[in-house]
Amino acid sequence: MSNGRKLEHPYKVKLRMLWRKSKDFGRHFLRNRKGVTGVVILVFYILVALLAPYLTPYDPVYSKYVAGPRAKPLWFRYLPGLHHLSMNLEPVEDPSFKAKPKGIKVEVQPQGFPIELRHSEDVGYPRGSGPGSLLLLISGSENTPNEVKVRIYVRFHYPYNGSPARFTARVALFDESSNRAYIKARVFLEDAYGKEYTLSLLSLRNGSWAIPQPPIDSYQAALRVKLFMSVLKDPASIIFSRSGDYTYGVELSIKGLRKGSTVKVYVDDFYIRLYGTCFGLLGTDAYGRDLFSQFLYGARVSLLVGLLSAIFSVAVGLVVGLISGYIGGLVDELLMRFTDMLLVLPTLPLLLVLTAVLGASIWNLIFLIGFLGWMGFARVIRSQVLSLKERAFVEAAKAIGAGTAIIIVRHILPNVASLAYVALALSVPSAIVSEAALSWLGLYDPNVMSWGRMLHDVQYYGAITDWWWVVPPGLSIALLSMSFIFIGYAIDELLNPRLRARR
Repeated sequence: MSNGRKLEHPYKVKLRMLWRKSKDFGRHFLRNRKGVTGVVILVFYILVALLAPYLTPYDPVYSKYVAGPRAKPLWFRYLPGLHHLSMNLEPVEDPSFKAKPKGIKVEVQPQGFPIELRHSEDVGYPRGSGPGSLLLLISGSENTPNEVKVRIYVRFHYPYNGSPARFTARVALFDESSNRAYIKARVFLEDAYGKEYTLSLLSLRNGSWAIPQPPIDSYQAALRVKLFMSVLKDPASIIFSRSGDYTYGVELSIKGLRKGSTVKVYVDDFYIRLYGTCFGLLGTDAYGRDLFSQFLYGARVSLLVGLLSAIFSVAVGLVVGLISGYIGGLVDELLMRFTDMLLVLPTLPLLLVLTAVLGASIWNLIFLIGFLGWMGFARVIRSQVLSLKERAFVEAAKAIGAGTAIIIVRHILPNVASLAYVALALSVPSAIVSEAALSWLGLYDPNVMSWGRMLHDVQYYGAITDWWWVVPPGLSIALLSMSFIFIGYAIDELLNPRLRARR
């Protein structure tokens, strides 16, 4: 007989029981200091990994020379004795002349000779960011001298007492003149003492763009030899030796301008950049890549490798342990001998060989680390299954006709699930450290940046003394691994009756 209450669907009852158990587990977990500490650390690194694209605009691998190589962190400038460190400086606001030029000055010799300077919206250097250039117009007359010189330049203040790590400069000139005037260009840089340095010489040809060849770069041996007759002298440190006002520009020398003819020259990609010796929160590496970006994106790789490898290894170990323990006989013998064979193989040398053969892609690393990490867990599960399959509830299931798959999935698996949770949490640190070890040895995916690769670059470029490069990835590997260990211990204490605290 019904007592007047409506019977609930069995699934609703199960969901309510699951919700109560989850609330009870969460309440007890929050009382465990190790577990809470582990979760806090883990949440921090998950947020770092998720917010990486929003916290930095730079790609950790491909954004090279955002500043000088091995630049110190920006906050070093505020430490005693390090105020001389320089920062990045780009004096030209609009190198591609998308709008009317600002801060660009023009001088002509002889003085007073009429010239016209316009902003062109239609013509632009193809390699630039779109149409837009500075148009110089000169019309010939009876009084036109044999040579006219036009200087287009930008004057800027360099505020640092220390020299930049490097400088690069560009300019593109297009001759569209209506006559055959001979036009040469000289790219120059004037230091704070008024001394001019010729960076490049160009000869303009009608109907084509002219750019400096080789490119203007203080790292280039050609520029060093041109300026100082020596590859050992650094133009950046010699020219920018102190703070002061500097000038960068291009000087056009026009000869043979006839009456009724017009010189028409477009100037575009007018650019100079000084690479600082300090940058960002953690500085830069040997290729001028932002170390803070590498640190942020490294969290993604470590979490991805750690979690996926651990899930893969635990899943394989769980399946092998369940089948081997419950079925027994020849199947058990074959699976356990295969497990023993993998157990006796040295893991790290085997990882090195397989990674070298298959390739050091991130997915190969995940597969190999997971494949070589399931054997110990499989033996633990097998030992538990050997005990569980003799229990009364298994015999009762057999008596009512339950098949092997039903007994394993519905009766044995729930009783070893707690071991799987603990093993999953404790397997992640091993996977993280394995990936870091392989990357440190040079077997890393060249398309991604990980903490292990950061440490590899430290020792490869001899930057052991750059502690701001060494400490963040090394400490993060330890902290992230420790967070999973804390969580694993906390889960074990809550799910293991013999370890559960009496309250």
